[in-house]
Amino acid sequence: MNPIQKNIANILELENLLPEERQEIFLRVGALIYQNVLMRAMEIMTEADQDEFEKLLDKNAGPEDIFMFLKDKVKDFEKIIEEEALKFKNKASGIMSQIGN
Repeated sequence: MNPIQKNIANILELENLLPEERQEIFLRVGALIYQNVLMRAMEIMTEADQDEFEKLLDKNAGPEDIFMFLKDKVKDFEKIIEEEALKFKNKASGIMSQIGN
């Protein structure tokens, strides 16, 4: 599990799930959270850092390399991950409570 997934797993309280169940949740919701994190990170990065990031993506860098780059270039990157995961959790909880009523 990469650092972003670990952070999301902790916030969404997925630690007690079987690895297969956890992976399925990451496939379904992880992409949404990751996309929101990246959008916020891109807003913070300088144009030079954005260009460097695009080159990193073009080289098909792995998740750990991407995480390290963003952690280095984006102030409070881990806090952004936490905030976006919490937003998702709260939004999902709100939707589930409406469905339950």
